Amino acid sequence: MCDYVNVVSTLHVAWLLCNKFFSYKNRQHNDVVLSVSILKMRGNLLLLLLAVSGAFASENVLHLTAENFDEAVQEHAFLVVEYFAPWCTHCKTLAPEWEQAATILKADATATAYGIVLAAVDATVHASLAEKFAIQGFPTIKIFEGHSVVNPSTYEGPRQAAGIVEFLLKRAAPASMELTGEEEAVGLMEAGGVIVVYAGEADDWWMTIANSKRDVVKWRHTTNEAAMRALGVQAGTITMLKDYEETSVVYSGEADASNSDKIIAFIDYHRSIVAVHVKKGDQETLKVVFEPDKRPNLFLFTNAADDGLEAFTVAAQGVRGKFVSARFHDSDFGDAYQHFKLEQYIGESSLPKILIEDRRNDKKYLLEGDVNEASIERFISLFEEGNLEPMS
Repeated sequence: MCDYVNVVSTLHVAWLLCNKFFSYKNRQHNDVVLSVSILKMRGNLLLLLLAVSGAFASENVLHLTAENFDEAVQEHAFLVVEYFAPWCTHCKTLAPEWEQAATILKADATATAYGIVLAAVDATVHASLAEKFAIQGFPTIKIFEGHSVVNPSTYEGPRQAAGIVEFLLKRAAPASMELTGEEEAVGLMEAGGVIVVYAGEADDWWMTIANSKRDVVKWRHTTNEAAMRALGVQAGTITMLKDYEETSVVYSGEADASNSDKIIAFIDYHRSIVAVHVKKGDQETLKVVFEPDKRPNLFLFTNAADDGLEAFTVAAQGVRGKFVSARFHDSDFGDAYQHFKLEQYIGESSLPKILIEDRRNDKKYLLEGDVNEASIERFISLFEEGNLEPMS
C-alpha cells in the first residue's frame, strides 16, 4: 500500500507541476511549440496516472448502507455518492472510472484537505437511501457538503476519471478565490469568461453569495492594490467583468449582507446575453444557454433573415435575468429543431416560432399564432402564471 501511495502521489505531483508550467509559459512567452510539447506531456502523465491507479486497483470507493450512511457524512466534509443499480448499463460504464477517480483523490493532498471522498450506494439493496434523497434514475450522483444531509447538490460533471478528479477539486475549493497580486489578475482576465470581483475582504456574506452561484460565474475577491489596478476595479465595489456587451459593470448598491438578493439579481441580469445566436457545435454558447442554474429558456426558432428577432429581443430584455434567451436558425442548426420537435417548421414560411423550455420540470411550451412583441410578452406572462399547456 505504501508503494502504491508513493507512485500515485509522485505522478500526481508531476502532472500538477506540468499544468502550472504550461500555464506560466503559455502566458508569459506565447511559445506555441513549447506549449504543444507541454500539453502532450501533461496528457501522457495523466494517462499514466490513471493507468497506475487502475493497476493498483483497490476498494477506494466507500460503500454505504443505511447503517453507515450518516456516520460517513459526519466523517467526510465533501462526500460524493453515486447511487447505482447493478443492472444499469451506464452504471457499469461509470464504475471503473469512479474507482480510478477515487484512487487518485485518495492520494491527493488537496483532495484530502477538502475532505473529498467518493462513495457508492446500491439503490436496489438500500432502497431507503434512494427514496430519502428522491433518486429517480441511475446513476445519480449527490454531493454532501459540510457534514450535512440537508439539500445535497446533484453532480452534473464529467463521467471519466480525469474529468471527475478535476471537476471535484475545483468544486470543493472555496467558491470565491483570493487574488493576491497582479500576475494572478492578468491571468484571470486572459482566461476570459464572466468574472465577479469583490474588492474587499471575503466575509461570510460574500462567500454565501458566491457559493449560491458558484457554477455560473468565476468568483474572486481581493484587497491587493496591484490586482485591483490590473482588473480596473475600485476598493469596496462589486464588479462584473466579461467579454461581451458592457465589459465592466459595477453594482451600484452597498456591498454587504443586507443586499444579498439585489447582488444576486444584478449578477443574473448582467451575465445573461439577450437573444444569443446558437450555432451547431458552438459549445461555449451552449454552456451559457444550458446553464447549471436551470433558469427557463426563451427560444426563437427562425431563419437566416432573423424574422421575429426585433420583437423577440424587446420581450426577452423585459425578462432578462429571469430567463435565458437564445435563437436558432433552421439553416445552421436543424438538430436543435429536431431536439425540440419542431423539425416540421424547417424551411417553412410559418417561421418564426417561440418556445419556452422549463428545465426544472422538463416541459416545453410553444407559442401558437402570430409572433410579435405583445404576443410574446403575453406568452411569457401565461407561463409565469402557470396557465400554459405543455407540448405533448
